[in-house]
Amino acid sequence: MQNKKVHIFYFLTAIYIAVSMILGFILNNGLVIFLGWNIFLATLVFLFSELYVYLDKTKKRKIYLLVILTLYVLFFPNTLYVLTDFIHLENYDFFADYPSTYVMMSSDWFVFMHITIGALYAAKLGISSIKKLEPYIFQSLKKYKYLILSALFLLSSLGIFIGRFLRFNSWQIFDVFSILNGVFTHIGFAVTFIIIFFVLHWVSYFVFSQQDKIRL
Repeated sequence: MQNKKVHIFYFLTAIYIAVSMILGFILNNGLVIFLGWNIFLATLVFLFSELYVYLDKTKKRKIYLLVILTLYVLFFPNTLYVLTDFIHLENYDFFADYPSTYVMMSSDWFVFMHITIGALYAAKLGISSIKKLEPYIFQSLKKYKYLILSALFLLSSLGIFIGRFLRFNSWQIFDVFSILNGVFTHIGFAVTFIIIFFVLHWVSYFVFSQQDKIRL
């Protein structure tokens, strides 16, 4: 949008989705195919950040900005969510006899590579979207920056728990009673999980906080 150029992230997402489809069919692996969908959802977060900047610069009504910002917060958990896809590696054989005898199966390592690239890329999308919004969101709220980011990361960590373990999607947020029932049923683990991912959000923020300015 800015400078009427398309951000390279959209091309990278298209490539990742295409590779997911091709590799998934070659390996007959539904997980690999579904990773493409997860990256698509993560890319929507970056798209919402670009839409917010565009609407703010063109002086659109505040209600439009509020709608986009709400969608942004709802979909943001999809970025760090891809980290949880590493749990699927338990379905693959990396050891014949732990700890020193390995199964040298190329297909399993292709899956490992695809998950790793997806997890890193999705995290980069999320943090890049924050960096894009920072000059606009924090113009008059600079002293509350880290408090606001902490709130976003807590909500995102909660969203990841809800998505991974309760199997709700971002657009099912209004099913409040089912969500709350699921969270409080597993409150002990939920709190631990949220703390873990809160830390991972902050680590990702400091690792990927350099603003990406590459455009095509």
